[in-house]
Amino acid sequence: MADPLLPDVPVPGPGFFELMRTRYPGWILGVVQSDHIRGLMHALDLLGNESPDAAAAGCGVGWWTIARQPFDRDFLTRFASFNAARPFLPEQARRFFEHLSTHLTELPEDDAELWEQVMLNGDPSYAIKFLMPRLARPEGVAWLGLCWDGLLRFGSESLLEAALSSLSFDGELAPLLPRLRAEAAFHMSPPDEAIKAVDRVDASVWGFWPAYHRAELLIRSGRTEEGTDLLERLVLKMPWHTNLLLKLDSLRNPLPLPAPPTADEVAILAYSWNKADLMLRTLESLRKSEIGQARIFLLDNGSTDHMQDVFRTAKEWFGDRLQTVTLPINIGAPPARNWLLSLPEVRACRWAAFLDDDVVLPPDWLLKLLGASRLDPDAGVVGCRITSADSPYGLQSADYNLLPVPPSAGEPGEMPRRINLFDSCSGALDDGLFSYDRPCLSVSGCCHLVSMKAVEKAGAFDVRFNPSQFDDLERDLRSALAGMSAVYCGTLAVRHVQHSSLAKATTPQQMGHVMGNKFKLETKYDDAQAVRLAEIDSRLLWTSLAETLQRLDRHSA
Repeated sequence: MADPLLPDVPVPGPGFFELMRTRYPGWILGVVQSDHIRGLMHALDLLGNESPDAAAAGCGVGWWTIARQPFDRDFLTRFASFNAARPFLPEQARRFFEHLSTHLTELPEDDAELWEQVMLNGDPSYAIKFLMPRLARPEGVAWLGLCWDGLLRFGSESLLEAALSSLSFDGELAPLLPRLRAEAAFHMSPPDEAIKAVDRVDASVWGFWPAYHRAELLIRSGRTEEGTDLLERLVLKMPWHTNLLLKLDSLRNPLPLPAPPTADEVAILAYSWNKADLMLRTLESLRKSEIGQARIFLLDNGSTDHMQDVFRTAKEWFGDRLQTVTLPINIGAPPARNWLLSLPEVRACRWAAFLDDDVVLPPDWLLKLLGASRLDPDAGVVGCRITSADSPYGLQSADYNLLPVPPSAGEPGEMPRRINLFDSCSGALDDGLFSYDRPCLSVSGCCHLVSMKAVEKAGAFDVRFNPSQFDDLERDLRSALAGMSAVYCGTLAVRHVQHSSLAKATTPQQMGHVMGNKFKLETKYDDAQAVRLAEIDSRLLWTSLAETLQRLDRHSA
């Protein structure tokens, strides 16, 4: 019997996974990042000439992607060609996306720069004044496409509605309006209200997009079993979606939470320089956390603000469980971390839980990280999903892995490229596609558990990456080479008030520092080590997927 929520689409058979492992191993990294999907679609197009499984997967990947990124004219064009060669798209959907593509005219390069300045200004009223006359032009839909992601990030429903009301969505463009309103509701409205908006999206045009977002909203509203059942039906139609396979497995087989830690199991560590108010907010969320008997160690990295007042307040909250260190100057991030790791009470623990001074923690953060550590008894580090602190939540980091490509020396005079890190989430808004747990090569340092055994075996943070940038990643790589890789706990989201220092680098001096540390990272490892890291990573990911598929098969049997 046909599923009313899910459209018909070709579905690859079980041979698809082995095909990808041998012919396109990068598929294992995920089906979210735009450039990666372009490469995947190209591979599926070529492989489709010899494999029905690849052709079927290409149909699903393509429809999912144009529904998720409807303003990506380049991908719309590519997919139109794919569908022309292997027609499967419903006629209404084909006509709509073809018509939409004609509206996405190319805008002058300066327009994108102008919009970036409007975003930096941060004023919704200024943004709508800027957009109104441009949306009224013949290329108004193209302007909406350029600005849509930014409009969502303003978090203003009135701004979004004003923008949508400035355009005509008559005729062939009619399906676009409910789709955009549903996306806005998904990120900004209560789940029950957002579900109503999603249910108005036509699945015969938008494919799996409404069903997935309905499933995610059901889960967020507490109707977990209902949402998981819908997700399971989706996975049967979308077995090529790595993220959904992993997400479903994490829902069907949640990691049990351990007992609160003892004093010798976890040491909680944080350091700060001149961010007293943010540190206080972090400690307030820590105070409400389930941390058992874990002790807390804070380091004032040469602050000149009221950090000592914050430390005194923390002492009132945590009592004898708190130990503080005050340095006369800022020694940078890697040395500050190493200073804390050198404390005898910390060295006696099994785990060091590092917190940035500007995170907002959910109460169960530590229990979830400790539970995730059981995915790999030899894990060197356990991290989580990091998002912005305010709604709509933007993803800052998820699991980090290496692209399965050989090291490149680059052109003469260029920086070598040995550590080809895959940016899985690319700063997208959090739609739940990274809410899974699995082994990986590295995790974010904003909130992570570092194994003291891994520190003993592979060393602490390299001070050559002072004052910051890539020191977390480099330590994780060293740990992986020593046989202690990472675990990603994406079912835990920690809010991060500020972006990383890497994202905030704007001046020539700041960019020069970032490039300098990137050069150190690329040249610290030779080609053989880079190849070995990629092999370690690939083995972790494919072994984890095989176990995921076995568990899901047992559940559906």
